[in-house]
Amino acid sequence: MDQDLAWWVEVVFGGWRHRRGPRYQRLAAALLDAVDHRVLPEGTRVPAERTLAAAVGASRGTVVACFEHLVAAGVLRRRQGAGTYVMGRPSWAAGPAGSSVAAGLLRRVAGDRETIDLSVCAPGDLRHVPPVDLTGAWTELDGHGLDPTGLPALRAEIARHLTEHQLLPTTPDELVVTAGAHEALWLLSQALLPAATPVVTSCPTYPGLAGAMGRREIVTVPADGAGPDPNAVERAARGPGALVYLMPTGHNPTGTVMATVRRQAIAAIAEAGRATVIEDLTLADLVLDGRPAPPPLATLCPQIVAIGSVSKLLWGGLRIGWIRATEPLAAAIRARKAELNLATGAVDQVVTAHLLAAIGPEWLAAHRGALARRRDHLTALLAAHLPAWRTAAPAAGLSLWVELPLDNADTFVHVAARHGIAVAPGSTACLDGRHHRHIRLSFAEQLDTLDLAVERLVAAWQTHTENLAASPTRT
Repeated sequence: MDQDLAWWVEVVFGGWRHRRGPRYQRLAAALLDAVDHRVLPEGTRVPAERTLAAAVGASRGTVVACFEHLVAAGVLRRRQGAGTYVMGRPSWAAGPAGSSVAAGLLRRVAGDRETIDLSVCAPGDLRHVPPVDLTGAWTELDGHGLDPTGLPALRAEIARHLTEHQLLPTTPDELVVTAGAHEALWLLSQALLPAATPVVTSCPTYPGLAGAMGRREIVTVPADGAGPDPNAVERAARGPGALVYLMPTGHNPTGTVMATVRRQAIAAIAEAGRATVIEDLTLADLVLDGRPAPPPLATLCPQIVAIGSVSKLLWGGLRIGWIRATEPLAAAIRARKAELNLATGAVDQVVTAHLLAAIGPEWLAAHRGALARRRDHLTALLAAHLPAWRTAAPAAGLSLWVELPLDNADTFVHVAARHGIAVAPGSTACLDGRHHRHIRLSFAEQLDTLDLAVERLVAAWQTHTENLAASPTRT
């Protein structure tokens, strides 16, 4: 082995086998540390893949994967016919103060995940859930467990939670338990809507709405930071058979909270019988910054149907939602539920009942505070490292609604996926074509995960803008 190659083995890659992760990540982490500590200055040529593989005792495929990983991160660059060179840590990939490249670009938080997923607007782990003892929970399971209405214990806890924490007085008899809010919407579409009845909503809107409504016509109305325009809602309803779907508190994806005067106007539309209004309270618990939310629409008009879910507050894997409705609509929902799947899983119901029972004001305040810090952290990182992106800190919810300087953000979403970061394109939440410049980013992850996520977003943005600059047709 020549002297130069021996230096690479001993100084740059020494001890690489003792690092964590797949073999290619261990090699990459060693090289990144050398870059971070200026052992490898910008412009240094890296040994050829086959030569380096033989020297460090790894396969050529492992070294190739290492190089590709670092090229994607912008740390290495290949020059056609001239080899691979160190680029250093690019200024556009500057990480948070005090973090090393290896700790930033290669760390796999929350279980060594290869891809960080900010496309799902739900908690990324279970560290925040209130502690409960489920040792004796299974003794609560009895009979066949196939009640389409839901277990009495769970309905009692949902009613308590709505009454105490969302200020919506509710009794267990008003509730039907569902497998999430998506199923709640589907059941309501079947129980309420003839096939030709339009569904009115704001745009952007909940990405799963079209599927839940069974391909019925969806009419959109404009919205701003105070929510949708009630006059536009009333015009679009087009008759008493129309259904209006709204998420007044913690709107998904924008995070807005509807103003009180607009809530009153929407309630008046429902009370006059001009439309059936469905209020989605799935994110209503997550009003940030300590400011109380206005009362739910359903407190202003008893005809308004409310739905919700624990997927945003607790965990998406708990497929538990609910519908709050009066008779005879509740009876029609129970009948549809029995036809669909007999009942929601009893084990999930028992676990959810215990978790809801453990939620009190102190836990809610702490959880909201943690989410507000994550929101502010992600917003600040984007402002510092991706200043061309436009976003504002939402008042509630779990996501940022980000506008990119592109005509269509879908192409960037694909580039981001290749850099190990999944984001939701705005087109999935858009029904009128006006929001294809946007992406949705969840801030429900831990702070260190958000650090790494932004580094990957920055690397993906650099790649995407370079591709656009080289392309005769820009998107």
